[in-house]
Amino acid sequence: MKKLIVLVTVALISTPVIAQHLHLDSPQTQTLQAIPDNIPAWMYNKQRNHIYPQRGVYNNAIYNVRDLALDLNAIAVGHAFAYEDIVTGKAKDLETKTYQKINWVLKNPPKFMPDEGNISPTFGRKYGVLEQVFEWAHIFHAQTVDVLASSKLTNKEKEAEIEKLYQFYLTKVPYAITGLPMNMGYLDSQPYSKAFRQKYPKVNGLFWGYHWLQGTMYDLLYEKTLEEQKQAYKQVGKQYHSQELYRTDRAFMPMFAELSPKFARRFPQISNTFDNLHMLHDMVNDILASDWLTPQQKDEQITRAIWLVMAANHQEMAAGKNYGGEGLHDHRFQSGIPGMGLMPADISHEGHNHDNPHNSEKKPDNSQGDEGGDHQHHNHENHSPENPPNTEKKPDDSNHQEEPKK
Repeated sequence: MKKLIVLVTVALISTPVIAQHLHLDSPQTQTLQAIPDNIPAWMYNKQRNHIYPQRGVYNNAIYNVRDLALDLNAIAVGHAFAYEDIVTGKAKDLETKTYQKINWVLKNPPKFMPDEGNISPTFGRKYGVLEQVFEWAHIFHAQTVDVLASSKLTNKEKEAEIEKLYQFYLTKVPYAITGLPMNMGYLDSQPYSKAFRQKYPKVNGLFWGYHWLQGTMYDLLYEKTLEEQKQAYKQVGKQYHSQELYRTDRAFMPMFAELSPKFARRFPQISNTFDNLHMLHDMVNDILASDWLTPQQKDEQITRAIWLVMAANHQEMAAGKNYGGEGLHDHRFQSGIPGMGLMPADISHEGHNHDNPHNSEKKPDNSQGDEGGDHQHHNHENHSPENPPNTEKKPDDSNHQEEPKK
């Protein structure tokens, strides 16, 4: 009898621990963080504010590299389709009907950049501030690549304009995401983390494929002639459509500085901004995919997730320093890479650097210094620009999602 009591007791104690380790959807194993007291009032705004880009002779220049422009248009549609279906009770169809719908758009992209708000109106009404944060960062994304693809600016003028655009992004509206490196291990260790990639691996693969393209395109465009950009995208576009969109074997999202190290070294704050944007996408996806959360808890956790990466939440802080706060204000970066925050300890990031066929960088520039002297060193360093893996290596077919047939 005593043995039976002991066994039952151990089982009761162990079950939450095991469930938490396996990321099972059980509210009994989850401890949610409360919304901070210092959330600014604008984050509770329910009205939609349409944001406009900066004027410039370079606007829409990405259409000089037309195939890339069309692929970027399709990305906007894909995100909007998925979010709208999730919040309108169609999440059960995400890996089937929604996936097929998104994949069709990827093969038949719209000629012009769509307004995501018109494609996902329910999502916009429910999470208006989140949509504005996304939209403002997406506008910045679009304008920087417009500058890089412009035939009307010299390389020097392009760099100056990108600096201006970054300041415009930071100061025009309060929706800016921080350009400091963030501790990715902390952001990806929330109670709801990894729910989306585990529940919807095919759609998550599409999303991370988008992020692969958005990271890869910067070095493809940076300091290249228009003809070089067009030729480069023939190869990158083929890889994107045949492999990257359908990969389900990635352990973590693609990181900007690994895909475009040259641009990231010149503009580390922009590199970090886009990684933090993509991490916010992942966090929101995970929250929405966590069925054990109530609607109110989802609202609260999305508000908290936005605030975690807002520039206003990290004022007067510097890259390379750890300010404590359980990882939230850990702004150290990967050794020699100021444009990339610390990675989760169990992530090797195999295959990220060499996934960009136009990444010709051999060594990172250490001139900016290793300010965070106590950096964590992960297996990621085995595949750094200093030690690239075999570029002939192909993704494991067993983890590669075959392109759906029509």
